[in-house]
Amino acid sequence: MTADRLNRKNTLRNTIFFGSAGILIILANLIMALGGFYYITANYVLFAANIALNIGIFIDVLKNIRRDFPLLAFIASFDLLLLGRVYVAFFRGPKNLLYNLEAENFQNLFTALQIITVSLIVVYAAYKLSAPLFLKREKAIREKGAGALHREPLEPIIRQVSVAVLILSSVAFFFVLFQTILNVFKYGYLGSFTQKPDKNIPSVISRISFLFVPSFAVFLATMPNKKQLKMPMLLYFVYMLASLFTGRRNTFVCEAVMLLVYFVLRDNFLPHEKRFFRKKTVIAMIVVIAACAYFLERVAEMRSGSSGSKGLFSSILNFIYSQGASFRVVMKTVDYWNRFDHRTTYQFLFYPFEIFTHNNIVIRTIFGFKPIVETQNIQFVSSTHNFGHVLTFLVAPERYLSGGGFGTSFVAEAYVAYGMGGVAAISAMIGVIFRFFSSMLTRSWPVMALSLIAVKNLIYIPRNFTFLWVTNVFSITYLCYFIFLYFASLLLAGISSHVRTDPLKAVSSVPEEDKT
Repeated sequence: MTADRLNRKNTLRNTIFFGSAGILIILANLIMALGGFYYITANYVLFAANIALNIGIFIDVLKNIRRDFPLLAFIASFDLLLLGRVYVAFFRGPKNLLYNLEAENFQNLFTALQIITVSLIVVYAAYKLSAPLFLKREKAIREKGAGALHREPLEPIIRQVSVAVLILSSVAFFFVLFQTILNVFKYGYLGSFTQKPDKNIPSVISRISFLFVPSFAVFLATMPNKKQLKMPMLLYFVYMLASLFTGRRNTFVCEAVMLLVYFVLRDNFLPHEKRFFRKKTVIAMIVVIAACAYFLERVAEMRSGSSGSKGLFSSILNFIYSQGASFRVVMKTVDYWNRFDHRTTYQFLFYPFEIFTHNNIVIRTIFGFKPIVETQNIQFVSSTHNFGHVLTFLVAPERYLSGGGFGTSFVAEAYVAYGMGGVAAISAMIGVIFRFFSSMLTRSWPVMALSLIAVKNLIYIPRNFTFLWVTNVFSITYLCYFIFLYFASLLLAGISSHVRTDPLKAVSSVPEEDKT
């Protein structure tokens, strides 16, 4: 098939799906304006628009999957966390639609669906429209392959230092993780949220444990070969599996997605026979993902104390429905819209920065801030700007005080802060950032490492604070650690140069096995 014919085919396909989505969105709003009996119909038309929109996006992304995989991962997360419950509820029929989606009425349900639809459209539009900003790097990847990679002479040494820190910090990290698991076993999953942080963990141990994740990110950023990957990957897989015993499935999923993004993007620079993902691998992954969905649902069942075995399909369906619980956050935001003080709701959006300034020891000392300790009680919820806490207490105070919660979502926070304009602005930011991720492996190792950390945070943003990824990525601990790595590597390179006949070679040489 010629390039022109292929382009015409793609254009026709995009016109069908995106055009249909646009027409259905307009039609849904017109039907909604009729009122009364037509409210249910309007919701179903808008739901159909979402299906057409998602199909169009997925098909378009699959055309250049190795470049657009970060966006694909986000859209999949967006659909699962915000629309999973919607899909199951709508396909079950209109009879119990309001009950299944916890909506007060069909007008509010329509508004909640429209918020999510606008967000999805803007994320994708921003991703496509921002392409010229990254055209140079994407073109270099297509034309130069491995030649487009940014490699530094110090990278082999930085890799070795990061592995050493990874191993040393793993002792402290797994100690803290083990204490968290014991806390869950002692108080239960919900009860663990009502307890104050464990004072048995020494401060020095806690701080050393923080180096585990950035060390692994730096290690990946140095583009290690398959042999060098084995031991650090094994250590990280142990952490991912152990995290399931905390009851927080999102940790396992986000870490897995980060690894998938990294290795899919890395395949762009490898010959076909050396790629990590080929047809057999992809098929195996699909099977593994289905098995993981079943396993994670079983974990949730055990966490909730339910018994009885379910079939694979039933468990996967329950998994999709349960993971789509973030739609409830958007739904309750709309239902309780009039209960919020909209003069101050913008503070919900910037809560992560409040946590950052109050809990950072340097900033806290300079400005005299009191540390914020998140516990689920009346004293905390009456003064906090944590949207998840406030919303849960507003809707279900007894559930909140017993350790339960609805969580939060960037869509709900943006909407309650600035309305549809806020949703569009935040969604546009996300779209541009994911376009940046498509070429992140061509950046320097600090940028690549921070991007990998950002990916796993942004993947979970449909069920998380809007700007938590900023404070997580640009934490003082991480930045200081990166500076330490750089100067430690320079020092080691300088020491090495004194025992070699060619000092320059000690710094600049890269073994063949390190070359991509």
